[in-house]
Amino acid sequence: MLFWLDQNGLPAGLFYESTADCAAEVFGDDYHRFFSDPSELNGLSASPENDEPVGILMNPRRDYFCSKTFNLMVKASANLHSIDLKVDVENQTRAVFMLFRKGQTAFDEHDASHFRQALPYLRHAIERHAPEGPWEGPNAPGHILVDWSGTKLLAVSDEASQLLNACAIVGQDIRVTASATLPPRFAEDLCRRLETAGVTSDILDIPWGRLRATATQMHEFSAEATKRVLISLEMEVPKRLRIIHAILDLPISPLQRLIALVAAEDGSRADCLNSTGISKEALKKHLSAIYRVVGVNSWEDLAVALQRPRNSPGNSTPF
Repeated sequence: MLFWLDQNGLPAGLFYESTADCAAEVFGDDYHRFFSDPSELNGLSASPENDEPVGILMNPRRDYFCSKTFNLMVKASANLHSIDLKVDVENQTRAVFMLFRKGQTAFDEHDASHFRQALPYLRHAIERHAPEGPWEGPNAPGHILVDWSGTKLLAVSDEASQLLNACAIVGQDIRVTASATLPPRFAEDLCRRLETAGVTSDILDIPWGRLRATATQMHEFSAEATKRVLISLEMEVPKRLRIIHAILDLPISPLQRLIALVAAEDGSRADCLNSTGISKEALKKHLSAIYRVVGVNSWEDLAVALQRPRNSPGNSTPF
């Protein structure tokens, strides 16, 4: 699991691959109730006796196994062992990574050493704050209809439900395992700001990019009608990240992926030769294999195919 923290050191979002939905939902919506107590030992809590960024949970105190962190998150995912990595930027923790392992084999110092090697790269990614643009909206927008106060959910589209579940934003009352009965908490702030503006918008950091939420007052046909607000949701990802994912999904070799990336970023064949160090003959053979997989016949067509957004006509890639 990955948790990213806001400027106050509190969780703002999470990303998980194998954690049970129920465990992630408890953390996402009930962090303050269950996990913020000073007695809780978890990857987000400071350890006075351990200044190391790695391994607070490798050999935890005995009371850890009675904590809500262990019983509601780790044990709920059928895991027995944990290892954690805190990423500090300017003496403030901004992200925490946690890996879980089933079975009897605990994490050891060898595992921790691999985590430490990743620390400079993770810190650099957080320092940059946001991936490079330009940004794209690869998915259909979702819509939420709320009352004027933003506290009552009147309707929600399937696309909006899917977007909110994928975003995994902490503390927004977003239910993963059940149908939504309340709007996300950011709706109330958007509606409050509508009192002095025709349209309001917020951008929230999410695992794959950012979520743009835009609130607009609905025009009513009678003065007696209850005011309603439409909140449109769009997930935006950096174009470069979408291209990288598309290339990684291709059934080609790592070297061929590097060649494809040069083409996708509008590089030339000469750039490709310089960056890979291969010969012109070898490049020709690799390009033949790449063209066959992508379904193109030239370097220029390869660049166009890889840059094409997922929803464009004729694009068969999943990104």
